[in-house]
Amino acid sequence: MRKLLLITFSFFVSIIAFSQINETEPCGQRELIDQLEKQYPGFKKQMDVDYLKTVHPKVTIESRKKKITDTIYYYDTIYTIPVVFHVLYSVPSENINDSLLLNQIEVLNRDFRRNNADSVNTRAVFKSRAGDIRIQFELAKIDPNGKATNGIIRKPTSVTSWGSNGVNNNMKYSSAGGNDNWNPLKYMNIWVCDLTFKNNDGLLGFAYPPYGHPSWGGTSWVGGPDQGVVLHYKVVGRNNPLASTPLLAAANNGRVAVHEVGHFLGLRHTWADDQYQFNKCSLDDFIDDTPLQGVGSNFDCNKNLNTCIEPTNDMPDMVENYMDYSTHQCQNLFTKHQAITMRNALTDFRKDLPIKTEIIVKARIYDTIVYNEVLIYPVAAQSKLVIELRNQDLLDNLSVEIYNMIGQPVLANQTIVKNFTELSTMKFPPATYIVILRNPEGKVVRNKKIVIDRVD
Repeated sequence: MRKLLLITFSFFVSIIAFSQINETEPCGQRELIDQLEKQYPGFKKQMDVDYLKTVHPKVTIESRKKKITDTIYYYDTIYTIPVVFHVLYSVPSENINDSLLLNQIEVLNRDFRRNNADSVNTRAVFKSRAGDIRIQFELAKIDPNGKATNGIIRKPTSVTSWGSNGVNNNMKYSSAGGNDNWNPLKYMNIWVCDLTFKNNDGLLGFAYPPYGHPSWGGTSWVGGPDQGVVLHYKVVGRNNPLASTPLLAAANNGRVAVHEVGHFLGLRHTWADDQYQFNKCSLDDFIDDTPLQGVGSNFDCNKNLNTCIEPTNDMPDMVENYMDYSTHQCQNLFTKHQAITMRNALTDFRKDLPIKTEIIVKARIYDTIVYNEVLIYPVAAQSKLVIELRNQDLLDNLSVEIYNMIGQPVLANQTIVKNFTELSTMKFPPATYIVILRNPEGKVVRNKKIVIDRVD
């Protein structure tokens, strides 16, 4: 995880000297979080608490878990998020062409679904960790007033640069020369504007995280007027003709937006923004399948980097990750745990944002978590199915679903309320079925194939 292409919060150019790295921070998230901590003391601590809940949902009865390989039928959900671009321009060159905005959406869909052609460049050691996020994006078709729209707003402004005061939110307010957002509970707002400082293209983007604060409810935070993504106009889309410097050329594959949307959906930099600390390996991004990393990449693709030596299972830095600072030509993956984190951000924080949830029934063989003291068995003579829980701690925690062998549900989401549960199978045709138990987070904790028969 070296300095991931242009994204994540940044301080724009050389702020703190650090001998072995380039001091440019193209993503403004670190400064943004520091600002929020000053404005709302305790924000960082609460952000960590909420982040860990999202990344690592609480698992009970840890001592009774074990992994098995099994085959189940399961529902997969693909979320679609509506996007509105606010293009702010003081000179014609900043009023970028529709084609760049359209191919920016294409890049987001390509990379978030792992349909990027350069996925073949993922190193063998990381291939099994790469994941399809199953989140898609489309330009908004209906505006907040119910009128048809193309999802693109263009607004002239007298402001010549929005980066002169570091990371700020003036572009999000019409009263400051910017443009007010569309309801952030219903749209992902992306402001496209000039983020230069003294003609330096150091800050390329930033995004607000979806976390709450002790003083606010989660909805009020994710619905706040500052929520959304900000992009420097020279790095929007693939092959932006305005990307004329070496830094911009390294970030000219549309992945600044990929990086910043990762922040918008709850991801941190792969090195956890501790690269200026004495012990750079003291913090982590809390993502289990990204190796511990000490600093961000230096806008290169150095696959020999290993900035944190771990005592067991040591691995090189994952410079291919979109949340690093490597070049866009190097980046090619989100991990499976990053996928879980972003999807949990939608279900836990940005609940109203998806406009479509496409549910697909699939079957696959995979490792799942089971509890080794749960018994599931049919009693043909009584036309019953018995679910026996041998630990009081499981009470009120699990729900049961039953599917036939073509993946159709025959019993939906019924809560288990006692240790010994009997379910009638009188209406089930004699056949083979799959019984699935889930915990409150929706994770499979037990699945079993059973045969329902009749005894006359």
